Amino acid sequence: MKKFVVLLFITFAFSVIFVPGVSAYASVTIPDSLKELDLTNQLEIYLDQDHLSDQQILNKGGEFVPLSKSNPSGDISDTVYWLKVNLENDTRRQRDLLLEIKKPHLSSVTLFSLEHDRLLKEDTVGYRYPFDKRDYKHRNLVLTLNLKPNVSTTYFLKIETDSFFQAPVSLWDPIAFSEANYMNQSFFGVFYGIMLAMILYNTFLFLSLKEKSYLYYILFVSGFTMMQAIWDGFAFQFVWGDFPWWALRSNSFFIIWTSLFALLFAKHFLHLKEYAPVLHKVVTIFNKVCALCLVLPFFVSIGTMTMISTVLATVFVLFLIAIALTVRLKTREARFYLTAWSLLFIGVLLNLLSAYQLVPLTDLSLFAPKVGAVVEVLVLSLGLADQIKRMRKEKERETKKYYVQTLLQNAVKQMSAVEGLERLSEEGLHCLMDVSHFEKGFYLTKEGKVLSKVNVPAELEDFYIKQYVSLKNGNGDILDGSTFTVPITCGSHTGHFVIWSTQEEVDLTVMESFLPAFIEQFTSLIDQKEKIQTLKKSAMKDHLTKLFNRKYFLEKANEVFTETEPASLLLIDIDHFKKINDQYGHLVGDEAIIFAADLIKKVFHDKGIVGRFGGEEFIVFLENAEEQQALETANQLLEAFRHESLQLDDGTSIYLTVSIGFCCSQPLSFLTIGEMIQLADEQLYTAKRNGRNQVAVGS
Repeated sequence: MKKFVVLLFITFAFSVIFVPGVSAYASVTIPDSLKELDLTNQLEIYLDQDHLSDQQILNKGGEFVPLSKSNPSGDISDTVYWLKVNLENDTRRQRDLLLEIKKPHLSSVTLFSLEHDRLLKEDTVGYRYPFDKRDYKHRNLVLTLNLKPNVSTTYFLKIETDSFFQAPVSLWDPIAFSEANYMNQSFFGVFYGIMLAMILYNTFLFLSLKEKSYLYYILFVSGFTMMQAIWDGFAFQFVWGDFPWWALRSNSFFIIWTSLFALLFAKHFLHLKEYAPVLHKVVTIFNKVCALCLVLPFFVSIGTMTMISTVLATVFVLFLIAIALTVRLKTREARFYLTAWSLLFIGVLLNLLSAYQLVPLTDLSLFAPKVGAVVEVLVLSLGLADQIKRMRKEKERETKKYYVQTLLQNAVKQMSAVEGLERLSEEGLHCLMDVSHFEKGFYLTKEGKVLSKVNVPAELEDFYIKQYVSLKNGNGDILDGSTFTVPITCGSHTGHFVIWSTQEEVDLTVMESFLPAFIEQFTSLIDQKEKIQTLKKSAMKDHLTKLFNRKYFLEKANEVFTETEPASLLLIDIDHFKKINDQYGHLVGDEAIIFAADLIKKVFHDKGIVGRFGGEEFIVFLENAEEQQALETANQLLEAFRHESLQLDDGTSIYLTVSIGFCCSQPLSFLTIGEMIQLADEQLYTAKRNGRNQVAVGS
């Protein structure tokens, strides 16, 4: 009988210890030197889907399973989660300890102790209740345990949550908890201080610059910081502890908020519209969806809203990956952006590796996500500042470009109005010096002639030219300070603008955009003026003889004619010109006219103005010439015709003669050019009547 009883007892004990479904989880003995004890792997759990009463849970004792095997983390349902742990105090003194649940977002956590087969309610905390109702004012859910000496006590935690279930539980010595809390608070203070400083700093920049990227960045960092504060429990502790309704919904709201403005910032910061137009359109649609979903937390149930925000956050992460793969390192902004998110990813990865015990759990790995977040925000802020700096420089360049273009337009107007290459080059010098702020300069032709100069002393002109020439040949000292040359080549003209400054370092970046336009305009003006000069010469010269035509001769003579000085005028006509045309033909007649014109030009080229008056008639105006002096020159012309003949292609020589009508205007005679021509014409007929080949004088 005794053997049967013993055998029955052993069988019962074996079944209690090893048969599944029977609650026989070992007690947790509290060490004397307790600081922190992780109870997560020591807990048993029961998933109450029927919402049993407190006493009914005791009847489910055999259905509790180890939490490490159940792994309900990440579930969203209306299930009530019951956790059980047996704590043994094997000392002779009472142990006052703290039970910390390190996930502050749980809706309700009620602590029960098991006494005399009944559950005794100890305390209730959670987001459903105002923060001030807590006995222990802490960001996490902290419950007080009073363990009697040499007693093993079973505790139950009844957990209700409207979002994801997570329950990392630690047992603390109060002093060690305070010390650890002090260290954590210091770290959190630095973290949130940096984030707040970034928000304020960039807010001031936004108010100053009115740049949209700054606004999106501020809203993104603000949402990200608030999201961290929600997860850390500080938002409920310090911001909306009296508003449990909002506390339960705030997490979903700020997840969507952060995703929305992070992508808006990415769109504008990375110029997605330019570098990834298709992705830009898709992200824009997603942003609109996020904006609409921001109002859902106020109407949709918390569990449903948690699922929606989780899906949106997942899509947001996928968009970040797509942006990274699409933009890559195409721009400086992309380098900053990818660096920032990579650092955050490294922080999160380090934390996950420590959670799976693949790397040691240290303060660095524990707080790596927040360190990564701080660095990410700082890098993005630097990237944004770099972008604004470059945009400002670009704006300054555009402003300078507009300024120099305006300056060039005005200079072109002035250069267009001047006559001659000298005046044109001088205006060009002024324009170049205004743009570059150089003090001195000259324009040098290919032949070494200075056409114009500005602020170059005459006594130093040759010195500077020699310096420039030696500089071009590579064997001389550079002109004092900084030198800049602008080559000009167009048509038959070649020259150089040479400008210099006494300053050693000058900024000539504006010249990059200015010079091509300047050279184009300047060479165009030279070509234009050369064409105009050609047209003028064509208009003023007789096409056959290249002498002044009648119209331009009269203009030129009237310009130089002065009634207070003597002047002489000669009308010259080829004798018997009709016979030459009749005998030899009109081509020989033209040769005769050219021969006569060349001979007249040869005699009078440095003495007066020579022109073709019409047909075989020529006209000469001698400024400041007395009658005797003019007659001597006229007789020289007659002698020249007597000694030189027109040589034809067949070897025939033709001697031409001319008749000359002469008129002299004495000072204060009040004769006009027209009157002098009339008098000379009368004398020309006199010379013809008197036998030709002579000068007839009238006054």
